[in-house]
Amino acid sequence: MAIANYTIQEWLFNEAHGHFDYDLAESGVQFQHVKDLTLNDDWCLDYSVDRGDLELRNTVLSQYTNRTDELSNLITHGAQEALYILYNSLLERGDHVICTFPGWQQAWEVPRNKGCDVSLLEWSPSTEFPIDELINSISDNTKLLILNSPCNPTGAILSENEWAEIIKVCELKGVWIVNDEEYLLDFTQSVVNKYAKSVSISSLSKIYGLPALRLGWAVSKNQDLIEEMVNYKRYTTVSNSMLLEKSALLVLQDKDKHIQRFKNYIEAGRPILDKFAELASPHLSLVAPQNTPYAWFNTAEYIDSNELAKQLLKQHKLLVMPGEVFGSKNGVRITYAREEAFLKQCLNMILETLNVDQKI
Repeated sequence: MAIANYTIQEWLFNEAHGHFDYDLAESGVQFQHVKDLTLNDDWCLDYSVDRGDLELRNTVLSQYTNRTDELSNLITHGAQEALYILYNSLLERGDHVICTFPGWQQAWEVPRNKGCDVSLLEWSPSTEFPIDELINSISDNTKLLILNSPCNPTGAILSENEWAEIIKVCELKGVWIVNDEEYLLDFTQSVVNKYAKSVSISSLSKIYGLPALRLGWAVSKNQDLIEEMVNYKRYTTVSNSMLLEKSALLVLQDKDKHIQRFKNYIEAGRPILDKFAELASPHLSLVAPQNTPYAWFNTAEYIDSNELAKQLLKQHKLLVMPGEVFGSKNGVRITYAREEAFLKQCLNMILETLNVDQKI
């Protein structure tokens, strides 16, 4: 069965590719460069181990707990490969899967493609998690709940009370939880430290500004599941690039520097974002981001968010992400973790398109 077209990639690489000079669509902090990494000419370019270099895996686990022997993990080509491998290792035809939207299309299309029954829960920006809908959605064959907190694209974060309610429901029915934790700064707060039947997925792409390293991971207390994922990876990419794994190890060994860089961009960009939101109202309404490098704006009823994104592309060669690519509508995701002058320039383009006379 053919899988559905990937709307995010179609927007980025079909409609927009080659037509934009300014990018506020990216969901991570400002990219880094090769010059920002430490490389060693003596590194051997052999195959890596199928589950990833041992020192790198242990360094990843040390972010979660001091008791690294209680967890298992796998290094992958980015978080998306980790999620893809998880779905194909854990799920079987006929399983029931629950996931939230707006979100990442992979979360519902890959399980559907495997023959799973998928229920979508709308977790709207600035609203509480729909716990009652979750309870009503769970059935005897529910296998997996797919979460993303902090959420891409809305920036919503589950509170401790919401986590407790979700886990209580899933524990009662034996449902697995996977949380995409790309934007989690403190992994001691990971789902794997809250619930036994869970998996944490993350990478160096978003917070570290290193998506080109394609370095992600899956972490779980369930060693058998990780072994299933390792075996599936042998049929896909076999192993990761030794060069990129060694680079990633050095990055994580100096993680405080990289996280501070991320925080600096967030702190510098937020006042500019807030000023833009003030000027763009009532056309756009900001959903206050919770330390994510992007922000979600609800669009007024008279604005078609998909058409707005196309208009910005045509008028200014500016790329943003319309809500439609995340399975939603009436919203746009805009990155603000960028250099000040560039950010102001791009946001002023949006104000011009909205026919706002003032500038930031």
